[in-house]
Amino acid sequence: MKFEIPFKEEIYKKQTSLNLSLTWEKILKKNKKNLIIYIFFISIGFLTIYGGGNIGVIFIIIGLFGLLECYRINTAYQNYKKTYLKLIENEIKGQLESNEKSVWEFNDDYFSYKDYKYEAKIKWNAFKNYRIIEDNIFLDLNVGNQSSYILSKEEIGNDSFENIIELIHTKINRTSH
Repeated sequence: MKFEIPFKEEIYKKQTSLNLSLTWEKILKKNKKNLIIYIFFISIGFLTIYGGGNIGVIFIIIGLFGLLECYRINTAYQNYKKTYLKLIENEIKGQLESNEKSVWEFNDDYFSYKDYKYEAKIKWNAFKNYRIIEDNIFLDLNVGNQSSYILSKEEIGNDSFENIIELIHTKINRTSH
């Protein structure tokens, strides 16, 4: 199966936003939970000190250290997001200026992708899994949690989308879905 897909900015923005959310989702959720715990530690510390116990200082120190760690994680996320969005805007600009279609090919031996910048031909064993999220297929490479090819049902139609899922299901050893 081979598809020539014109670049659509709105679809690309949805896909990259979804990818960013999925990448940071667990970290941010855990950070929020930890923030509540550390605030609780600080509160217990102040209540203990107010009640006359010196052990409250330890709770406050632990809570403050935790708050600092939560702040560090949130700052890292904000910096990453800023850099990521800048890269996305540059990619959109490049795609629009080139006005070329991307070429996606799915066959028994490999997956290939070509756009205005590069061309890749990848054997199926180079993928660690695939995921279907919000009518998008994520083909996840073995090289990291953000290295994915993302194809939307909206770009290729329902029948082709289902055919691709059938093919990649047989080609990629799925570890998650």
